[in-house]
Amino acid sequence: MDVYIISENGVPQFADFENFQCEFVSNRGTKVWPGYVSPDLMLVNWYRCRFLATTEVTDRDIDYFLSKLSENWLWSAAQKLWLYDGEPGFSKAY
Repeated sequence: MDVYIISENGVPQFADFENFQCEFVSNRGTKVWPGYVSPDLMLVNWYRCRFLATTEVTDRDIDYFLSKLSENWLWSAAQKLWLYDGEPGFSKAY
């Protein structure tokens, strides 16, 4: 699931959640976590955070995850990611 987080305090950092793990965080199409962030990169306050399920999840699990995420983060949108015949139907990190 891609969740769009608004953060005025730089790149969001997440602990692992029960059924989800953060794979990467990007800003304006550039991966900014994990890894090196150039000091020349002009970040905006809107981040795409990709969370992948560590087990099979239901819509109820997603609702619970978003409610827990809301305790510490302001998010503007969430987008489910789908597998087709076991293959990702979504792009990888850049």
